[in-house]
Amino acid sequence: MPAPTPPTAPAGPVNPWQRIWTAPGLTLTNMLQFGQGDAWAMPLLFAGGLLPFLAPQVRELLALRLPPGTNVLNVALVVGAVVGALQALVWPLGLLGAGRVLGGAGTLRGVRLAAAWSSLPLLLSYVLAPLGADSASALAALYGALSLVLTGWSLLLLVQSLAVAQRLSPGRAVGSVLLGFLLFASALFATCFVAALVLVLLGVTPEQMPRLP
Repeated sequence: MPAPTPPTAPAGPVNPWQRIWTAPGLTLTNMLQFGQGDAWAMPLLFAGGLLPFLAPQVRELLALRLPPGTNVLNVALVVGAVVGALQALVWPLGLLGAGRVLGGAGTLRGVRLAAAWSSLPLLLSYVLAPLGADSASALAALYGALSLVLTGWSLLLLVQSLAVAQRLSPGRAVGSVLLGFLLFASALFATCFVAALVLVLLGVTPEQMPRLP
């Protein structure tokens, strides 16, 4: 029985919005070859940090931890924008540095494209978050299962894309994701610490946060 023929790279540009879901490695190679995907990379990464904080479930948790009357939406927008900016700027750098430590030889552009476009399933789960707003409903349980599937799908796409972008084995690509996440979490923690310190120095208290009219 002849061995299966491996998929060949398309001769021209492909639509990454469609192809990344099932062929991340080939799609990333195509984007690098034909100069596609860069215009959407930063917006996708930014959205990945902003959209979770706009989900009803997250805003409900924020409301429990903020002073009564605080404008939760404003807080969610500010925090989400900060996390989105960090995700757009720091997350690819963390993945690139982690890949270099593990012997990778990728470029920042390739890693940024991999991180951004592999997040499409995860972004879809954020967009569908209102379906799970009522935690007692069957729809919320269905959304929870779907969210897990989409999150795992994004992680799989990220590992496969990074393996191509950084010329790593799948195992090392998994290691670069884990190490990159630790670096990103450290940057996020440092940013929160500095922001809290600035607020303390300015004398801003929780009671002075924006409130509902």
